[in-house]
Amino acid sequence: MDEYIQKEIAKAAEVLEMEVSEVEAKWLDICDKNNITADESKLGLSLFRQWFSGMNALKEQDVAPAATGGGGNDFIKEAHGFFISAEAARDMGKWQNDRVKGEYDAAPQATYEAGKVAIVTQVQDGFEAKRMDAEEGEKIGILKELPENNFGVDLDTWIVPLHDRHAWANGDKNPMYGKPLPHAQWMMAGVFVGEVAGETGTYFFSYKGDACKEFTPETFKLVTVPCIKDRNYGNRIYGFKRGTLEGLKYEEDTDKQPSITEMQNYVMEHASGNYSALLNLNRYHTQMQSSGKRSPERFVITDGSVSSINMTPNSFGTRRMTVTDINADFDYEGGSWAGTTCWVPEHQVIDFGIGSSVVVVGRTSQRKNDDGSWGDVSLNVSGILCTENRGVAVEPFEAQEEDLDWF
Repeated sequence: MDEYIQKEIAKAAEVLEMEVSEVEAKWLDICDKNNITADESKLGLSLFRQWFSGMNALKEQDVAPAATGGGGNDFIKEAHGFFISAEAARDMGKWQNDRVKGEYDAAPQATYEAGKVAIVTQVQDGFEAKRMDAEEGEKIGILKELPENNFGVDLDTWIVPLHDRHAWANGDKNPMYGKPLPHAQWMMAGVFVGEVAGETGTYFFSYKGDACKEFTPETFKLVTVPCIKDRNYGNRIYGFKRGTLEGLKYEEDTDKQPSITEMQNYVMEHASGNYSALLNLNRYHTQMQSSGKRSPERFVITDGSVSSINMTPNSFGTRRMTVTDINADFDYEGGSWAGTTCWVPEHQVIDFGIGSSVVVVGRTSQRKNDDGSWGDVSLNVSGILCTENRGVAVEPFEAQEEDLDWF
C-alpha cells in the first residue's frame, strides 16, 4: 500500500478514534466496490475522504444508530446482550510514556539508539530534536514548540517518547513511526456476550477517547449499545466518541431479562474456554501467560463463596473481597489456602454480603514473595454476578477522630 495512503488512513483513524485496521478495511472496501486499482488512488482517496467527512460529522453530532434510521450508516451496529467484563478506563498514553522514561533512566544510550526517544535541546531558533531512524540513522530537525509528552532530563534538555514500531506484522510501514507518543490516551476494555449484526458470540470491546472515562456499564445487565464492528476480526467491537456512551440503553422490560441461570448458561456456551475453578487459578494464570493470546483474551471466569469484604478503598481506589471454594479441603494445621483475593474497582457494585455466591470475571495477577517464590494468584475484577445473595451488604469503614479531651 502506498505510504501516502497509509498516512491518510492513520490520520483518519486518529481523528475518528478507531483502530487503524478498521479504517484500512474501509479503504479496501471502497476500492473493491468501485473497482479502483492502484493507478487510480486519487479517485479512491476522493471517495475515502467523502466517507471520512460523513463519519466525522456523524460522530461530532453524537448520532446513535437509532437516529440514523438503521440504514443510514452501515458502519455502526447495535449490540444486544450484556457485558460480562467492563474494566475501568486507563490513561494508556501516560503508561506508555512512563514506561519509556523508565527504560531511558535505566539505559539512556540504548533507549535512544533503539529509536524510542528523541532528545530535545533548547536553541536560539526553538528546539533542536534528534532521533535514530531504523533506515536513515540519526535525524536532526528544529521544532518551534516542545512536544507535550516531554520529560526534563537536564538543564534545557528533554526526552520525548516516540512510536518505535517501524512496520506492522503484515509488512506495511507504520505511518506513526518516529512521531511522539500521545501525551494522554484514555482507553477502556470489556467483554460483551450477545448479538452484533445478527451474529451471536463473545466480543472483545475497546473504547478510546475522553468519553470512555464515563462509560461504566453494569455487568450482567441486558443492554443495547451502538458500536463499530471490526470487519477484519469478527470478534472485536469498538466504541465511538460520545455515541456509544450516550447510546447505551438498559432493557427496562423485566419480562425480557434473562434469569441468573440463563445468563450463566449463556456465558458458558460462548466463553467456557475462559472458565477456571478457584483452586486451579494458579495453573490457569501460568497457561495464559504462555498461551500467546492477546491481552483482551486472557480474562478468567470463576465462581465461589464470599468469605470477607473490605469496602474501604485502597490507594488505587479498589476494595478487597475474598472468595473461597466451600467444596475445597482446608488444612487447619498447615495454613492451607484461605481463598482468592479479588480487587474490586469502585464502579463495580457490591450489594451483597458475606456468604453470598458469586461469579467473578477479571484478570489474574501474581507477585513474588520476599523469599523469591511466587505467591498465590489474585484477581483484578471487571465483572460480578451475584447468584445467591446472603447476609447484609458491607458498608465502608470511616475512621473517626477521637475526642481525647472528653475528661
